[in-house]
Amino acid sequence: MIPGDIEKNHIDMQYFKGQEYRSFADFFGRKRDDISCDTDPDVLISPCDSLLSIYSIAKDLNIPMKGSQYRLCDIVPDEETAKNLMDGICLVFRLQASDYHHFCAFDDVTIKDTHYIPGELHSVQPIACEKLPVYRLNRRWWTKLDTAHFGEAVQMEVGAMMVGGVHFAKASGSLCRGDEMGNFELAGSTIILMLPAEVKEKLTFEPKLSVALNGESEVSVSIGERIGTLKKAKEV
Repeated sequence: MIPGDIEKNHIDMQYFKGQEYRSFADFFGRKRDDISCDTDPDVLISPCDSLLSIYSIAKDLNIPMKGSQYRLCDIVPDEETAKNLMDGICLVFRLQASDYHHFCAFDDVTIKDTHYIPGELHSVQPIACEKLPVYRLNRRWWTKLDTAHFGEAVQMEVGAMMVGGVHFAKASGSLCRGDEMGNFELAGSTIILMLPAEVKEKLTFEPKLSVALNGESEVSVSIGERIGTLKKAKEV
């Protein structure tokens, strides 16, 4: 162990001093009280800590994610909802075990309905995604959201190996930007956020995310962080 690691571990020990957990699952799902987010309504924020990759939703409804090809209806099994996302954009937030596993509303949202799709619990590591269409096979929850600034969106929480469930803060109603939306139980998993074409046309991503476009790479982002900005009407 190098000195820097010793110092970091010392800081971590001080941070958790006096806190008690009944199980590792409780420790893993602990809440933080230092979450902040960009409040600019034209800004798209990350709903979670994760590694982010970005994909276009093609006219033929195919999404090439993580080495596998997906039809949009494989991910969102509702024809009308899928059509509304045609030519839109798909953001894949892959949480690692070390990430904070609570996620927030990325805008002021109204939860229209949430659907549970039973499935398996394959790993969401890149090497696994290259071999199996895990975002079609895995257990997942998808929610239609009416948002204040980003149209009608779909957000999906995907289970993974050791991630058997998701706890939602509320099943219906409204949330404000930055409000807690839910949390994963135990290890890392994935959030897929899909936005419609009219948002894609106006959305400019932060420069650091240029390498995340078309899934070329994954870029680390933090919950509440600015990841894109809508162009003003005169800029479009």
